[in-house]
Amino acid sequence: MIGYQLFLYKTSFLQSDVNQEAPAIIQSYYDKLLVGCLGGEGGDEHDVFWFWLEKGKPHECPVCFQYFLLEVIGAGGSPDGHGDGHHH
Repeated sequence: MIGYQLFLYKTSFLQSDVNQEAPAIIQSYYDKLLVGCLGGEGGDEHDVFWFWLEKGKPHECPVCFQYFLLEVIGAGGSPDGHGDGHHH
């Protein structure tokens, strides 16, 4: 996982009532981000469910049905450095 940006999400940290019309906006420097959803608090909490969140592709957690949307801040690009025009 070296070089990858991770984000662990729990509703109470950011906002409530996360749904398709009002998704959780997750910011990243890259065009895709590995996100872990924990659901909400108390009875709404679930084991972490990991998924790739990609630019322009809203994602629904299959466990708690919350929606997520990636907002790229900065230049964007691939988190692994491939396809960015630079040689690593």
